[in-house]
Amino acid sequence: MDRRKFIRLTALGSASTFLVNGHVANAFNQTAAINGIPPEIIDGRSIVLVQLRGGNDGLNTVIPLNQYDTYANLRPKIKQSITAANPNKAIELDSTLALEDQVYLHPEFIDFKDLYDQGKLNIIHGVGYPVVNKSHFASRALMFKGGDGTPENSNKDDGWMARYLHAHYDLNDYQDPLGIQLGSKKPSLGFHSGHEHKVDVNLAGQDISGYYSVISNLGNPTPTSIPESDYGDNISFISGVENNANGYSQRISEVFDAGSNAVTYPNTDLASQLKTVARMIKGGSKTKIYLVTLDGFDNHANQIANQSDPHQGQHAELLKTLGQSVKAFQTDLEAMGLDEQVVTASFTEFGRKPKENGNLGTDHGNLGPMFIIGSAVKGGMTGTNLDLTNVTKHYDEDNMQHDYRQAFSTLLSDFLGANPDSIEGTEFMPYDGGNKLDLINSDQKVTLGIKNHKSKVDISVYPNPISDYCNVQFTSQNMFRGSIMIHNLQGKKLLTVPQNFMPGVNSNQLNLGHLSTGLYMITIKDQGNKSLGNFKIIKR
Repeated sequence: MDRRKFIRLTALGSASTFLVNGHVANAFNQTAAINGIPPEIIDGRSIVLVQLRGGNDGLNTVIPLNQYDTYANLRPKIKQSITAANPNKAIELDSTLALEDQVYLHPEFIDFKDLYDQGKLNIIHGVGYPVVNKSHFASRALMFKGGDGTPENSNKDDGWMARYLHAHYDLNDYQDPLGIQLGSKKPSLGFHSGHEHKVDVNLAGQDISGYYSVISNLGNPTPTSIPESDYGDNISFISGVENNANGYSQRISEVFDAGSNAVTYPNTDLASQLKTVARMIKGGSKTKIYLVTLDGFDNHANQIANQSDPHQGQHAELLKTLGQSVKAFQTDLEAMGLDEQVVTASFTEFGRKPKENGNLGTDHGNLGPMFIIGSAVKGGMTGTNLDLTNVTKHYDEDNMQHDYRQAFSTLLSDFLGANPDSIEGTEFMPYDGGNKLDLINSDQKVTLGIKNHKSKVDISVYPNPISDYCNVQFTSQNMFRGSIMIHNLQGKKLLTVPQNFMPGVNSNQLNLGHLSTGLYMITIKDQGNKSLGNFKIIKR
């Protein structure tokens, strides 16, 4: 590595790290492409990602009613009670659902019950990724980079949040950093990018006012005469970094000082992080992605207080903190009239084993639920309870119902307005179009302004699995110029076949003999590059 690149990637390298309202914050500030969505549609919208660090025990959080006996056999000591006479029993969520879909929530998760009853919570069942790595570090790295555990998709160079922000926004259109991380001294891999102008300025210990005054005096005055040399280039770069950081520090100070909160938050670190986010949004911040963290979910031991009081213990306190903090945040946004501008989503690096261990805890597992919260969210359940019938230690990974990238892709496109090109740049293409989840209320979904044709989306591919050739059949209601595309599951475009589609049934034979063995996605697109439907194929 040459000296110039080394300087750009080290001491001053990444997005300004500082303290906002007592929390270490990292600001992602570099982007490349032009935002194609009218600003009035999505300028004020943000998603807030809540990382449940350590691996949340989904089966202690959401308990399947119709499988309670099986659940209790797997967890004779740490199971939550649903006995009516028990004052500390788990919370029945929704008795109007079909029996096989009914669940109980952990007794300390009452605030999420309230959000569900208000139609502002969607529980996504069976979330994971195809080949789960049960190392905390490796699994978090995979999820932040948009990987799936397969050999060909486990070593991405940058984070999916950075890829999205690069693909969808123009830095020149925004005073604010496009991504902000709170509560962690180590910058998230989700915002990691290979762009040279990503900068780190670590000012842990400074409050929001002190940040601007200190960062403004980090370096010496810029030289009036800079030589045309490698040394001069480095001086110019460092001066530019300082000017860039100064600009963000002033803006962050301004929105924080202009903001406020309308409700009282619990006295927890997560609540304080969310309180800061709400205040910045109220102050006019146009940041697109906020990342906050709740740590402590690696409950191998003492997950419950004791066998007599399974509703108490480490996991109970974490769920109480999560529920109270998110509920306060949502209530605050509503009181300030900002609730339709923000969607909150929780995620964790993996679930826990359905079977308890011998230490009143659970060990690393694979699948679990995600929670999507907000006034724009379509409340309810996405998916069904995972089947516990044949479980010994782990869920069979074939039981995965939803890839975590489906949820994130849905929020990016349906709420933040990411167009197909931006989703492709994020490398989430296989999870766009017909593979998105129904998470956002129809009246809150972003309209991209791309006129779609009136085709009935009816795609079939045969044979499947395929060897060399396959037939793609698509039914259309009118004539249009479009294309058939092949992507791998990492979102890389492998083949584009321009096509004039006619009314009625269109059939095209594709030669895919050059593709290696694996899973692929066939996508039909219209003349505006709008995805009309997807179909997964298996190449032998």
